[in-house]
Amino acid sequence: MHGERSMWGLTFRNLFFPQFCHCCGRRLLTEENPCFCATCWDLSPRVERPFCPKCGRPHPPAANFSTRHLFLCGPCAAGTTALPFRRLYAAAIYDRGEACAIAGAIKLLKFGGRRGLVAPLAEELRRVIATEMDPDQYDAVIPTPLHPVRLRARGFNQSELLAEAVAGAFPRARIERGLLRVRPTRTQSRLRDADARRANVRGAFAVEAGAIRKGETVLLVDDVVTTYGTVSECTRVLLAAGAGAVDVLAAALAARSAPV
Repeated sequence: MHGERSMWGLTFRNLFFPQFCHCCGRRLLTEENPCFCATCWDLSPRVERPFCPKCGRPHPPAANFSTRHLFLCGPCAAGTTALPFRRLYAAAIYDRGEACAIAGAIKLLKFGGRRGLVAPLAEELRRVIATEMDPDQYDAVIPTPLHPVRLRARGFNQSELLAEAVAGAFPRARIERGLLRVRPTRTQSRLRDADARRANVRGAFAVEAGAIRKGETVLLVDDVVTTYGTVSECTRVLLAAGAGAVDVLAAALAARSAPV
């Protein structure tokens, strides 16, 4: 009976309140994704093997020699990036092109309040967790925090919603909200200079006393990593608070951006 009511409710909404794909304009006839059709969603570029197991960036096609084994990119192998986290996993490539549904979903969630997009984005994260990660190793899942002023204006923290949606995939981990943004910052992607990006987030985060136990393995969850500056500064603060290792999980990665 419940399934029948849901079917009639969906039919009613499709008839009187039609929804259309934000990429191609095709009419949406299911509730699986409230903003994008299955075709546009599937065409969004994913981070596929081989990718760098440190910074998470996919290797150029010509560099992999048809292997699916992971290997470090040049900068990470040389140690020139100095990224403080142990490794970064990302589900999709953050392509600002009009045809990229996943990038559009992140923007609609953050700036349009479309919380219904948490579910399809979380499904992308669960795919990465199942295929690339060892969920049993983590003690805490921590969302990248928003400053209280921005949190009040937006009404939610998109990274926290994503962390909550995938927390069940980590059987030993708790959701920890003790990582705080104590100083407002400018948008990292708008800062072109690496020194300016580092200065922008320096001192912007703090950890509540007792939030991290010594030696814990922490997973930091973010919606999109563009310059690596924010997740790197969060990692440094978590390590200083006693974490033994920090990994990063992001819904999308701006693969063309080099770590700073």
